[in-house]
Amino acid sequence: MTLIPAQATLDHAEHFARLAQIASDEFFTELLGNRGQVALRSMFMRAENDFSHTHCAFLQADDSVAGMIHAYSAEQATANAQRSTWLIMRYAGWQILRCLVVGYAIHDILDFLGADLASGDFYIAMVALYPPYRGRGHSKTLIERARELAIGQGCSRLTLDVDERNHIAIAAYQRAGFTKIAQSKKIKYAGERWGLLRMAKPLE
Repeated sequence: MTLIPAQATLDHAEHFARLAQIASDEFFTELLGNRGQVALRSMFMRAENDFSHTHCAFLQADDSVAGMIHAYSAEQATANAQRSTWLIMRYAGWQILRCLVVGYAIHDILDFLGADLASGDFYIAMVALYPPYRGRGHSKTLIERARELAIGQGCSRLTLDVDERNHIAIAAYQRAGFTKIAQSKKIKYAGERWGLLRMAKPLE
């Protein structure tokens, strides 16, 4: 079965919600409780926010979806930031207190995540594969799709943030030509102390 990256459609909403949870290690459940899946699906189906379908490509063959890449330019991130935050608050609903408590506890991570991008950056917010498709080189296909999209938008560099504890992902990005350019403050949360690394790869 040959898997190819295809532009997202609204029919991918459920896959986006599942894969976003995989990519974030269930962060959206931590942030929004049982509203996490609802929020992800709803924001995916809207335009002009960081979670929109307009920023996604899915790796698939026929009706089988293997994974996705979610990425956008620095200019799009700036334009969508306020609306994205507003939508998260809106979909939090009665979980708003939980959202605020978690947000405060990890604010140094949230303030770093996807922030301070340089002009010309194309930011890879999420790369995720369903478990049966891992270890087969499919993440390279998704990164290549991001590179094509970045060049198409006139960007000059791919950037991403990765959990410093995820040594497998860091090694994979290094093999793909990414290097560390910044590091977040460390936080202590859920009994662990950790932070994010920002990695970048210039586009030829």
